[in-house]
Amino acid sequence: MPLLAFEPENDIEHQILNARDEGLSGDALMRQIAEAELFIPSMNDVKADGSGFKPVLLEQNDLAFVAVFTAMSRQPKGMAPTMMRTGGKHFFLRLPPGYGVIFNPGYDAEILLPPHGAQALKRDLQGG
Repeated sequence: MPLLAFEPENDIEHQILNARDEGLSGDALMRQIAEAELFIPSMNDVKADGSGFKPVLLEQNDLAFVAVFTAMSRQPKGMAPTMMRTGGKHFFLRLPPGYGVIFNPGYDAEILLPPHGAQALKRDLQGG
């Protein structure tokens, strides 16, 4: 299936293209994503306290990746009935071990953050 063209809709998406095209480091990009607003599809309704959240998981090479988008409009129709909006840092600090993240799946600028990378970013965000 061909990947969709990625036309940036906000500042973090411009940074994603900057990283891809001009060499912004992956670490620097992940720190910027942690400061951005993220949109995470959920298979269940999400309550104000975050309960009910059930992320869409995509598998690749026997690893589970949480699907995350950098703009509300990027989620494909039918992927999930609900979209949770949260800050990147909050998302990463709550991400359990063993899960990676796939940003903007289906787009030509998708980013894979493997489980070990997600945990390293989480430690960095925790200050340790």
